[in-house]
Formats: sequence, C-alpha cells, structure tokens
Amino acid sequence: MVGPGVHFVSNEAGSGVTLRAGTSLLSEAGPTATFLKRGHPPDQPGLIGMQTGCVVSGFSMEGGEASVIGFSDDGVEISNNIIDCGPGGGIGILVNGRASIHNNLCFGGFAGIALALFDSGVQIFNNIILNGVYSLNSNCPLLVWAFCNLINGEQSCFIGYGNFSADPLFCGVGNYNLRADSPCAPGNHPDGFDCGLIGPLPVGCGTVRVRMMTWGAVKALYKD
Repeated sequence: MVGPGVHFVSNEAGSGVTLRAGTSLLSEAGPTATFLKRGHPPDQPGLIGMQTGCVVSGFSMEGGEASVIGFSDDGVEISNNIIDCGPGGGIGILVNGRASIHNNLCFGGFAGIALALFDSGVQIFNNIILNGVYSLNSNCPLLVWAFCNLINGEQSCFIGYGNFSADPLFCGVGNYNLRADSPCAPGNHPDGFDCGLIGPLPVGCGTVRVRMMTWGAVKALYKD
C-alpha cells in the first residue's frame, strides 16, 4: 500500500523496478493523490515491470522514452491509473503476456503510443486511450478482447464491442474527472451500451448553461 504524495521509482542502476511475482502495488488515496515518477530522469528507461500475478492500481504515472509499465508474464492486472507516456514519446503500457487492463486513462507525449500489444489473451475494457492501440506482432489480428473503451487513434488487432472515438470531456486542463455530459460517464455511451464508468475517475463537474441575449442586453449589464 502506497500513501498519498509524489514517489520516485528507480533501482540502484538507474532503471525502473520490477515487481516480484504475486505483488500488488496499490495506492491508498487513488490517482489524483498518489504519483509515481522516474527517480533518474531523463535517462531512466522505464518505470515498472511486472511478473506473474502482479497488480498495479490507483496511481498517476509519468514515463519517458520507454514503457511506463511493461510485462511479459501472465495474470497481470493494471487498473484505475492515469498514465502519461511522457515528453520523450514512450509507450504507456507494453503488453507481452495475458492481462486485464481496465479503467485507466492513458495518453502520450510526442509520438507516444498509449498501449502496445505483442501477445494474445489480453482483456482491455473501460479505458480512455488517447493515443491508440498498436500491434507490434506481425500475426495481427491478435486474440485481444477490447470492449467499452474510448480509443482515439488506431483500433486494430482486437475483437469486442462498445469501443468508440470521441472527446472524453474532462472537467479541465489537468483535471481528469468527467463532465456530467461526458460519453465516458455511466449511461452516456454514444451507442447505448451499458458500460458503466469508462476511465479511472468519476463525474466531477456539470455543464455550463448558455442563455441567448441581444448585444444591447449584454451592454446593459455593465451600466453604472
């Protein structure tokens, strides 16, 4: 369990850390209060590696030129995270094993790849992926189940339902809570699928009402 705050992650060699098999890395207060960053920027190549049965949930993570999270083992779960590929244009999640990836927000820097797939047997659901899903395997299409995701970018190499492309309508710059009219909010799916919440954060603000007025009425509001 990791408490709120900013935590710098690296090993003695200046690389990212690898979780031992069966380890769950969980935040106490969620991704708006718990931040994982590279301990040796800008040269640190990655942040977190995962072995069989590992879980990473509830963090805001920032990467660089390599993957923020990467793994080649099975039984991995990545959920409820905000993952920034970083200004170096790295990969958010590099998948080379069987995994469940859900309710994350993943976006990248220059030429960043949000989610890269090498293997089949992956379930991707209820994520907001702003830089596309790419297959790095020549045997595309992979047997990847993807459903109820907002994906802006490439959407190849998987099968599923309820995936769409749209503006997620966040509450503001750097505020990734959803607006009440967001297509990612429960009940707002543009195609009517019952997906529930898409992404890691709930509705946090409403919409702004607009009232029609004449220019004369607007000027009258500012008379002394």
